[in-house]
Amino acid sequence: MIKIEYRQTGPYVDQGQEHQEEADLASASRADLRWYYFLSDLTFTIDEAELTPPWSWTPVFDFLWSMKGALEHLERGEHTTIGFTENAELISFVPEGEKVRVSCTYTAAEAVCERVDLRTAWLAFREAVLTQLSVKYPRLAANPVFAELQL
Repeated sequence: MIKIEYRQTGPYVDQGQEHQEEADLASASRADLRWYYFLSDLTFTIDEAELTPPWSWTPVFDFLWSMKGALEHLERGEHTTIGFTENAELISFVPEGEKVRVSCTYTAAEAVCERVDLRTAWLAFREAVLTQLSVKYPRLAANPVFAELQL
């Protein structure tokens, strides 16, 4: 079983300072959405392997886009990694036929799962994030960059 979840810990950070006031999320740039908005605590487990980053304030949109790219590489049978903007840590994905070996630089845990199960877990995670944030921030749903993740 693969579990990818998040808990929003901050709406927006600019130069290390959290801002609570409402920005126009309908026109926020891709860079702002990807790296500065919706900081979160992520949970990532595959079966018993705990692959959750041990830090807070991971930008959830960056993780979504990074996972989307990683899955595209895996579909082509390519090894890939996901990095984090806040440090030099990595999640590594190594294709092994229809399976994927997942490991991280920040923990000794390692897991093997079906590629299709990883994609299914990401799709469910993406849907949960996009639905929750578009309900909480209706202007966000009008942002064309936000729509890119739904493709």
